[in-house]
Amino acid sequence: MRYLEVAPSPRLASLVERYWILEGTGSGLPEPVLPDGRTELIFHYGKPFTRHKEDGTSEAQPAALFAGQITGPVFLSHRLPAGVASIRLKPAAARAALGIPASEFTGQLAPLAAIVGDASYLCERLAEATCDAERIALLEEWLVARQPGHPRAEVEAAVTTIFGTGGTVTVERLTALTGLGRRQLERNFHQEVGLSPKTLARIVRFQRAVRLVRRGRPLGEVALACGFYDQAHMALDFRRLALAPPSACLNAEGGALSTLLSGGGVGS
Repeated sequence: MRYLEVAPSPRLASLVERYWILEGTGSGLPEPVLPDGRTELIFHYGKPFTRHKEDGTSEAQPAALFAGQITGPVFLSHRLPAGVASIRLKPAAARAALGIPASEFTGQLAPLAAIVGDASYLCERLAEATCDAERIALLEEWLVARQPGHPRAEVEAAVTTIFGTGGTVTVERLTALTGLGRRQLERNFHQEVGLSPKTLARIVRFQRAVRLVRRGRPLGEVALACGFYDQAHMALDFRRLALAPPSACLNAEGGALSTLLSGGGVGS
């Protein structure tokens, strides 16, 4: 598998965290995509991935889709040659980029056609492109043409604080920082981010713990470093967000999808 990340140009830096491209064949085995607090616009110019559901059924993903915030793992697989180009949005940028409340698509991998209209032409142009730079330019042009807005400044400031503290900041501190009441802060978060401040903080803390566990740090040490009350508290959040205990990360090598999308983005 080949994976590339590219930073956005200055004109879209307030909305886009990264563009990424993924190409290659897969094992065909389901891999978990973990919550990471971000949303993505996904364009398949190769064979779309397959989503595996809790009831044992599976379905092919649309060629173009919007991956909303998730609070549990999504299981995806692919075997045939993949070609994926993605716009990974900043956590507070979904409403500004798409013109819809982010909360409307929380927990969903939604066909992009239902949100912004047919985007199949972009998938076709991505397939015809001859290099990564051309594909990145196509993504930027598409987003600029939508004339996106700007995230709310107070939500951006709160999100920056949540990530900067590793998810350990309190909601009370965020209300003081933004000058908003708790209910107004939560309403604005749901519109811009698609999650409550508390849930985003939990996901950020969880992702930091995942990274430290994968580096081989002792679980008790990880729990304290990431701001959990104790190891049992950390295990509870892993059960909620990964449906697995922290120890499952110790020997998990992770395939291309899980390496890319857990802690980097979601949705292919």
